[in-house]
Amino acid sequence: MLLSYFAIVAYLIAALLLMRFFTKNDLQHRHQKSIFLLLSFAIITHTLTFSDFWTTDGVFFGLANSASFVAWLVAILLFLSSISKPVHALGILVYPLVAASLLFSILFPDTAEKTIPLNIASHVFLSITAYALLALAVCQSVLLKTQEKHLHAKKINGFISKLPPLQTMEALLFQSLRIGFYLLTLSLISGFIFIDDLFSQHLVHKTALSVIAWVIFATLIFGRKVFGWRGKQAITAIQIGFGVLVLAYYGSKFVLERLLS
Repeated sequence: MLLSYFAIVAYLIAALLLMRFFTKNDLQHRHQKSIFLLLSFAIITHTLTFSDFWTTDGVFFGLANSASFVAWLVAILLFLSSISKPVHALGILVYPLVAASLLFSILFPDTAEKTIPLNIASHVFLSITAYALLALAVCQSVLLKTQEKHLHAKKINGFISKLPPLQTMEALLFQSLRIGFYLLTLSLISGFIFIDDLFSQHLVHKTALSVIAWVIFATLIFGRKVFGWRGKQAITAIQIGFGVLVLAYYGSKFVLERLLS
């Protein structure tokens, strides 16, 4: 638990330093090295909190554990992406959310001893990676929407001026969306391989909502390629699709593990 608190503090301080840079008029990123070290420390300590996940019977993946794991993966993906891509501003939104997921796992720890067999762990991790990439796309869509709103209103403050151009922001958004969509497709295919009985395994709602989310993302990617869809409609579609996906995974977990257990 102490490691979780260390990670929470490091994530929040890194987010504050990022916020300071993007809201001040400084052109140079004075705290870049400090942020790098803080995030490295946060991710490492966060990783060490997963020592209790693995058992001889499989992987213990309850609601709190899975939320923490997805958040950790999102932090890693953003941290690595920021080395070569202009996505640093996403940390202002992402890292506090990662800290919040860790705090949730401390305050509301898993009680149901639900272990996932190792033979389907690959499907679970594939799904989680898809969720993480799509979560990054959603966070990018929030920034893009904010940027578009300020540019159209001609209210260009220090934060907006330090963001990449709209075309770059949009390209990064759809890049994350496409990779996340491909992984979601593979996770759905692998899921159907391992499912024995939708009803006895309580997977009807989860599967149906996941397929609906997949259709939304597929339609958006097709529309983007063929019709050049962009702007508010694309942003809204991404956010709705991810909302359905969150409801599919975490909604079903919450009902089964917290309400019905």
